[in-house]
Amino acid sequence: MLMTLSFRRSLRAPLAAKRRFYLFPVLLTLLSGCATQQPTERPTQWNTHEQALRQLDHYQAKGKLGYKGQQRFGANLLWETTASHDHLLLTNFLGSTLLKLDARPSQVTLINNEGKTFQGVNADQLVQQLTGIDLPVTQMRDWLIGLPTAADTFQLNNNGRVSYLAKQINDKLWQLDYNEYDYSTTPALPKRMVLSTTGVSITLVIHSWSIN
Repeated sequence: MLMTLSFRRSLRAPLAAKRRFYLFPVLLTLLSGCATQQPTERPTQWNTHEQALRQLDHYQAKGKLGYKGQQRFGANLLWETTASHDHLLLTNFLGSTLLKLDARPSQVTLINNEGKTFQGVNADQLVQQLTGIDLPVTQMRDWLIGLPTAADTFQLNNNGRVSYLAKQINDKLWQLDYNEYDYSTTPALPKRMVLSTTGVSITLVIHSWSIN
């Protein structure tokens, strides 16, 4: 009896090993199938989303801006982009103007917190020279909506939206992290972002989007 039992056990062991051997290639096939789906699925989502973003030629964003650099401040943010210009308005929590900027292809106009008007041709330089604020204004018309125009590199999240981008502008490497999107809008638009370079961190929180 003891010999019979030991013989049966010895038969079961090879059978179990064979089953595991046969199942292993099947599992590999399933796993490789899952792995190959994501790279094709994500770019497809992004291509569709990118086309929708590029069709936006007039939009407005309202929210908050927090700036940390040589100076620190918080402000109400109003950004408006049309086919012909970009408009930026920063106000304090009492509603007083901190910065008003109107950027057009041939001219940039800036009004500071004293109500003085200045003009130039480069929005980034004008803002930095007159206010001390580092901000890549030229890129923001697209970056604000999650479009990585002219970025040196960018990454996508699981929903095929931009989660990170980076661009070297002059001697500064600007990085933008998209931490949250508003999926109630069509197309989905960024809700919380952090824009940073050496010594500067800018938090952007968008409370509402208007798309025309």
